[in-house]
Amino acid sequence: MVTAEDMGGSPVEIAALGFMPSEYSEKTGSYYEFSLSLGYTDLDELTARFADNWNSTPAVEVFSEPQLELTNIAGGAWIMFEFDEPFFYDVSSNLLYELSWSGPIDPPDSRIYTMNWEDDVNSALVGYSPDSTFGYLTTVVPNLLFVTTQGLEAQTFAGVKSSF
Repeated sequence: MVTAEDMGGSPVEIAALGFMPSEYSEKTGSYYEFSLSLGYTDLDELTARFADNWNSTPAVEVFSEPQLELTNIAGGAWIMFEFDEPFFYDVSSNLLYELSWSGPIDPPDSRIYTMNWEDDVNSALVGYSPDSTFGYLTTVVPNLLFVTTQGLEAQTFAGVKSSF
């Protein structure tokens, strides 16, 4: 979850979303039935049940791949997901994003560790499969980069903090 305040407080069309890998990431990995969805939540802190976090506006799948191949992953370079169609974020509620993929990951020990920061509230929910009803809440959230159709870039707190 990203708050409307963290998104700058003004409506934008988001064209891409990026994650900053850490130096501990593996160099390659296959993620099957990969999906990235965006939507809204009226909550200021997430709950452990996935369905309870989305508001009444349906989430929009903005990126999908039957088999996402990530290669040559290295810390310091964004992993970018460019959307087929921009997502209009109207700042009426907080922004909720969901990454989902089916296992197994190939190779099984492949991981993409991201640069993170710690929020004051439970802003992330992690499940163990795309079918999970519940997950575990955490205040540790990934550093994100949002690219808009206006050519602007907005980073979540960790990215802004590390740019000084």
